[in-house]
Amino acid sequence: MIIGIYGYQDAGKTKLVERLVRALVKKGYRVSSIKHTPHDKTIDCEGKDTWRHWKAGSDPVVFSSETETTMIKHSKTSADDIARMLLAEFRPDVLIIEGFKEGSFPKVAIGHVTPRKGTVLTNPKLADLVKYIEKEVAVERVKEQLPGLDCGKCRLDCDGLARAIVAGKRKLKDCKELSDIGVQILVDGRKIAAGKFVSSIVDDTVRGMLSSLKGYGPGKVVEIRLEPKKQRAKSSSLRK
Repeated sequence: MIIGIYGYQDAGKTKLVERLVRALVKKGYRVSSIKHTPHDKTIDCEGKDTWRHWKAGSDPVVFSSETETTMIKHSKTSADDIARMLLAEFRPDVLIIEGFKEGSFPKVAIGHVTPRKGTVLTNPKLADLVKYIEKEVAVERVKEQLPGLDCGKCRLDCDGLARAIVAGKRKLKDCKELSDIGVQILVDGRKIAAGKFVSSIVDDTVRGMLSSLKGYGPGKVVEIRLEPKKQRAKSSSLRK
């Protein structure tokens, strides 16, 4: 899950993030974080090798040493876009974003600041914030198992059913479209909703086509990647 921490300068945001990260890691969660500043700052310096790479035209530039790996992208990127990259690459249980006041994720207001859209807590105690995050992580884990159709056959949408399951009021088997076939359809890294019928059709069709190919066998995991047609055409022209 993603949680944002925002407020004015010196409101205690970083101190709260430090305490929150420690508390979550101690409980066994994988945590990643983003720090945003509204100022015109850079961690790169004129004259450094990374700076010279960038001035020559490389972007982003990656600095790698025995102790760290740093990606420097010399352009502004929204909180939502940064979050998508981190979640796709590192898949943390919790992604904490400090400083960004805007974004489509739930937020926590710190200090005397006007609450922004998506604010779920204001100046919470650490224990209450951890409790909120634990619940949301549990809900996300259940939602990942649901088809995402929001069909209403269980009389709830998928988010409502997931929350009812976490609360102990419903069970996963109450989902009428939950398939026992392990089919996942991703488009640009995002899961596409698919119920029993679509999962069955995709599984039967793909395995049927692959059955005559060397290297395929029943029970094996299958991954198929489809690139955009324009991109395929461009790649073909480059190879000529």
